[in-house]
Amino acid sequence: MKYTVHKPEPDDKATRSLPPHRSLVELDPIVTRQALPDRIYAALKHRILTCRLLPGVRLIEKDLCSEMNVSRTPLREALNRLGLEGLITLEPYKGYEVAPLGLEDIRNLSELRGIIEAEGAALAAQRATPAEIDALSRMAALRYRPGDRATYETYLRDNSAFHLALARCAHNDRLESIVASVIDQIQRPLYLGLDVGLDANEATREHELVVDAVRRRDSRSARKLMRDQVIEAGQRSERRWTDVGSALAARKRDDR
Repeated sequence: MKYTVHKPEPDDKATRSLPPHRSLVELDPIVTRQALPDRIYAALKHRILTCRLLPGVRLIEKDLCSEMNVSRTPLREALNRLGLEGLITLEPYKGYEVAPLGLEDIRNLSELRGIIEAEGAALAAQRATPAEIDALSRMAALRYRPGDRATYETYLRDNSAFHLALARCAHNDRLESIVASVIDQIQRPLYLGLDVGLDANEATREHELVVDAVRRRDSRSARKLMRDQVIEAGQRSERRWTDVGSALAARKRDDR
């Protein structure tokens, strides 16, 4: 089965704001100052993580080159980089497609988060500077209005920013890089709709407890709190995946 590149619905605000003669890569304020392969990589990665490009969708190089107004050489460089991160796959005689996503993927990512983020929190309790702890405290609050997609996406971004900032407090570049990669990949099931049952107030309280443990230099508590939070988040995602996975499969059938 083959799928073409998934595009936003016609009423998508971001799409309406793009002049037809300008590419997404040229207009994205986050990536415009980067080298071309980096800009293509950043734009495609954003689409994959936010599920504008759905799991299993085939990436047609010719279409992407035309849409982004780029040649195949920088595009393939970006695609190969995404492949190394496990976000796309290359099938012989078929080409590139967005990496599939299933219950086992969610479980594996959650288990990995539980290990590395818990240890990162423990190291942060030992190494974070007072200024870093204050900044982390300011990032702890999350907001979300049930049913409001815009606030849900803001919730996801703010939550990721907090976890990345906590990892940075460990002052271990390799650990921070791994945490960033895992957090990136766990965004996909979340953007597919695993927002049922979110409690922003409870999530904020959990963040504040971790910050408090870091401030008290209590590595043991920071480790346990973070591990418990990540495991619970993973369990919520697994419980919801059955419904979301079924809806995704149905959507693919409709797109045939």
